[in-house]
Amino acid sequence: MIDGGLSQHFQRNLPKWDWQRVENSAVGRGVPDLNGCFDGVEVWIENKTTEGWKVGLRPEQSAWAARRARAGGRVFTAVRRLCSAGPRRLAADELYLFGALQGQELILGDLKTVTPLGMWTGRPADWNWAVIQSILISK
Repeated sequence: MIDGGLSQHFQRNLPKWDWQRVENSAVGRGVPDLNGCFDGVEVWIENKTTEGWKVGLRPEQSAWAARRARAGGRVFTAVRRLCSAGPRRLAADELYLFGALQGQELILGDLKTVTPLGMWTGRPADWNWAVIQSILISK
């Protein structure tokens, strides 16, 4: 579950979309993990998971997203913060959704310092998938 199961959650909770999981080693560096299309709108989503606040977004992933966005594409970074309770932290299962041009901010900052397009807490079934879909397809 390298991506925190996000690809499967998008596919399961947005079933009317046409989804394609992308095997990055076959298509090039920086290409997002998931491609989807709904109602004529195509999106790309880079899925990340973290136990803490830092997102492991690589510079080539941020650059790909920014290039595609400048060409009119819709690219997002979905981050699942999934951690167990410990002596100094509470358990968390959260989804953060960022736009394509926020990649450099995520590389330099973290989930506490970069404002997401949306953030949801609780189990994936509790995340507001109607709002998530609206963010993905709105121009």
